[in-house]
Amino acid sequence: MAFCTKCGTQLQENEIHTCMASQSSPEPVSASAPLVMTAREQLARVDRHKILNLLKNPMSALHLKGDSDWLYGLLGIIASLIGFVLWSWSFKHQLIKAMISQFGGLMRDDSKAYSNAYSNASEYMPIVNHMFILGLVSLIVMLAAVFLLGSKLGTQRTDWKNSLVQLGGLQLVAGAVLIVAALVMFVSVKASFVLLLTTIIAALALTLYAGIELFRINRERAVWFIAAAVLIQVIAELIVFNSFGTELMDAFKGMGGDLF
Repeated sequence: MAFCTKCGTQLQENEIHTCMASQSSPEPVSASAPLVMTAREQLARVDRHKILNLLKNPMSALHLKGDSDWLYGLLGIIASLIGFVLWSWSFKHQLIKAMISQFGGLMRDDSKAYSNAYSNASEYMPIVNHMFILGLVSLIVMLAAVFLLGSKLGTQRTDWKNSLVQLGGLQLVAGAVLIVAALVMFVSVKASFVLLLTTIIAALALTLYAGIELFRINRERAVWFIAAAVLIQVIAELIVFNSFGTELMDAFKGMGGDLF
């Protein structure tokens, strides 16, 4: 006579037994494992051709879907922030070098003194942190303004998830150019600043144009849409910049001759 080792049920000869006890108490599964695997799977599914297409044709971001292509929108937003932060760091690096160069040949042959001076100047000027906040607020305000104004003035209603993914995907090319501008900083500060300003203006114009297309805004309302979005953007940037602008402008005035 045989019995099930799980539930103790008596088994008849040649009987196919399905144990309910084993089904009701499955093996414990770690809650973090599926999340980790999902993130890895999502990164593995990134289509390089789609990334290249977004860089070559940014307006193709309007074909992204919120449910299946959310990763590309997120990558665009992250790339834009990373590019702006890298540019800020490269500018800070060049600014500190210009400050130290005022000491003439005093520190050229003393690496320890140069390192200490660089560290002290870096702590004194938290430019990267300030610029990260400025870039983050600017990007959030721009995306939010385009979505809210577009939903109000446009003739086509779009889900917020799709809008965020599509408008976020547009920022991928801006992030790539900002990274290039950060590298150009080590060659020419002026050229890097020109590239930075050009990228910011182009990214804003591209996002506004995409908003007009995305929400089907009529020509009569397009002017109000652009004016309101730019005004909101400028006000937000002025509020943030006012918190640390004096420090940055003092650095410009003090080191402008050596830096440029």
